[in-house]
Order: sequence, then structure tokens, then C-alpha cells
Amino acid sequence: MKILQVCSAESLGGGERHVADLTRALVERGHQLHLAVRPQSPLREALADLPVEWYELSLRNAFDWSSARRLAAIIRETHTEVMHAHVARDYTVCGLAAKLAPTRFFLTRHHFNPLKSNPLYAWALSDAQRLIAVSESVRANLVAAFPSLASHVVVIPNWIDAPACGSLRREEARQRLGITQRLAVGVIGQLTPLKRQDLFIRAAGDLLRESAWGNLEFLVVGASESKDASYERRLRALVNELNVADEVRFTGYVADLPAQLAAFDIVVAPSENEAFSLALAEAMAAGCAVIAARVGGMAEMVEDGVTGLLVAPDDVWALTSALVQLLGDEGLRTRLGTAAQASVRERFDRERIISQIERLYQEV
Repeated sequence: MKILQVCSAESLGGGERHVADLTRALVERGHQLHLAVRPQSPLREALADLPVEWYELSLRNAFDWSSARRLAAIIRETHTEVMHAHVARDYTVCGLAAKLAPTRFFLTRHHFNPLKSNPLYAWALSDAQRLIAVSESVRANLVAAFPSLASHVVVIPNWIDAPACGSLRREEARQRLGITQRLAVGVIGQLTPLKRQDLFIRAAGDLLRESAWGNLEFLVVGASESKDASYERRLRALVNELNVADEVRFTGYVADLPAQLAAFDIVVAPSENEAFSLALAEAMAAGCAVIAARVGGMAEMVEDGVTGLLVAPDDVWALTSALVQLLGDEGLRTRLGTAAQASVRERFDRERIISQIERLYQEV
């Protein structure tokens, strides 16, 4: 099958990692892949070893007519059978292209923010065979925005490479991350206000004020993009303000992080919202005890008290209390981590979920 993936993203976040891995899997299954991207797309480097045909388009905004016409030309030239869009600004551009050069058109919504709801937008997407939501909360947003397309909305979550999660032995993983204390707590993700690393640091400060908590360190794992450099500076200033610089450490970007997740005793996901938290799912697959904000897709991933703990969003006291509960009870950490691992490895199995997408391409 000839498949055109369209992704205008300029950074390699969770959604873009999904596009890269989907492309890789479809090539492995014998499909012919074409990718339409912006110049300097990080996907080029991520997929440099694959026999993929690349097309560079401006993909400036939701009604970039020149990009829509170019996509239509690509569809005709390559006899594209499936076109799949992954970024909001690309949805309508692909929808317009599908009207000019009919093909099977799909989109995946990776983000929790509601989409614009207006007649022009709905018309542009009216030829989409399926609108894929990565969680039930995202599905609800899509149905609310486009009630006329409700029957075309399906939920297919993202996936994880389960065998890679926590594949290193604990001691080796701890050594790679420079962990020296008995217990390690991490927050993982791009340093951006959405991820609320500030809540994590404040909770760490609350805990560390209690002298009883020794042999404990907190890791802030991830890097910021230029637009969020000021947020990273605020986080670092907060660490100094709370006098916890010896216990709270910024690791920067960590390559091959999933393999090293066994180093953590607890992983915290305090985000304002998430459609599907890849970092949370990978931590659960590695057997970590997790604490997540009760929002969006994370509230669907974690069963409170069974596969992790859920806390109210934007609530430092609730987060601190959950940390106290887990840090003081090794047996609870083990039970939650074991149950989490079994749950996500079944629900988010890579081969099964990619097969769902492949069947959708073929059956619609």
C-alpha cells in the first residue's frame, strides 16, 4: 500500500515519535511510505535509515492552499492510497488536498486541546474516513467540535515499545543517571509550563524540609526548547529559592531513557493535561510506581490505588501527600508498579495497536 504521512512538527515530542515509529513499522510490513514535512523536520534524521520518499512543503497554517495543491499533486503522482495527518494545522490542508485528489484520508489527534469548531473547518474535514483519537477524552473533544463526523471518530491509543522499558538492570540504570541515594523520584518530559515541573519541585521542597527524609533525590529529566528557556530558568531559580539544589537535579535530555527507567522508584506526571502521556506509559511499563494528575488521558491510563495514584491537578499538597504515602511504603510501591506493568503492556502493545491502524487503512 502507498501511504503518505503528513507532519509539519518541528520538534520530536511524543506525537512525532509516534509518527516516526508508525512509519518504521509500516515500512517493515512492506508498505511504501512517503512523508510530507517542513524543511529541517527532525523526522528526517529519525528515519534516515529507511527507504522513505520525502517531500518538503511550507505547511504554514490550516489553510495553506499552496501546500494543499502540492499534496494533491503528490497524491496523483504517487497514486497514494492513504493520507494520514498528525498535526492540527495539517488536518485541513490534507482535507483540501483530498478534495482535489481523492484518496483515503485519516487524521490522528494527539493533543488534548479542543479543535476549532466552525463550518469551514468541518467542511474541509468532511472527507476524512476516520478521525483517530488517542484517548476517550480526546474523542469527546472531537465529537464536540464536529458532531456531524461523530460516527467517524475512533479511539486508538498510542503504543509503547514495552520490552525496551526498564530493560537495563537497576544498578546499571542508576549509574548511567548518576543516582547515588537509596530512593529516586523523577519527573520526565520537555521542560514546558504544560508539564508543571514546578509542582514537582515544590513538592520536593515540602518533603525535604522534613529531616526524616534522607537518602532521597529528585531528578528533573528533559530539556527545554528556546521558547521555554525562561521557564527553565524559573525552575532552576525555584530550586535555589527552596534550598534543595543538592537533592533536586536537572539531567537535561537523556538518550535511550526508556531503558533506564528501572532506576526510578517513583515517577511523577503532574501535567496540566495530556492526551496520552508516553512518559507515564513507559514508566508504568518499566514497573515504576507512578503518581499522575487526574486529567485527560492520564486519568484513563492509571487506575487510582491499583496501577498508580491519581491526584488533583495543580495541587502541591495532594502531590506531596501521595509522595509521602509511596516513599513510606515499599510494599505499596511494588504492588502498584507490578500491576501498572501488566496493565500497560497489554493495553498499549505496539504490534497490536499498529495492526489496528493498518486494518483501518485497509478496511475503510
